[in-house]
Amino acid sequence: MRFKGLTYLHKTYSLVAVGCVFVVLILGGCNSDFLPSNKQISQWPVNTSCKLDASACSTSVKNQSITLDIQPKPIRVARMLNVRVKLTGIEAEKVELDIAGQNMYMGYNRVTLTPVKGYPHLYEGQSMLAFCTNDKMDWHLSVLVTQKNQPLIQAPFALTTRSQ
Repeated sequence: MRFKGLTYLHKTYSLVAVGCVFVVLILGGCNSDFLPSNKQISQWPVNTSCKLDASACSTSVKNQSITLDIQPKPIRVARMLNVRVKLTGIEAEKVELDIAGQNMYMGYNRVTLTPVKGYPHLYEGQSMLAFCTNDKMDWHLSVLVTQKNQPLIQAPFALTTRSQ
């Protein structure tokens, strides 16, 4: 009888320990890049007249602009893409590209772009659009620019892909 009681007690403490570890992992993840920080965000307008799958697109606020170019064109899903971002009037500490599906959640997809040597304000990197079973997929791309002592810039761009 006593043996069964100890087994039950051991199982109970094991479940409590696993639950505590789970809570610690979840709370520890709350301080990650997935969640917004307390930093202010400057949300820029979408340039709805530009077709990112046909050419580079720009958006601007006052005397600042951000140009996004993705190659090769046409832009296809599940293929490596070369990304270039040109900043005008902006001193960046970090430039990232965040890609999100609009008609379907496609997972976390954010890449940090690297400065191009010899070309101030030009950043590049590679990314990929996740494979989608929809014939038409709408994407929301955001260039995120971290500046010293300034709000985070979020410059949105729209993209639509069609299955090959």
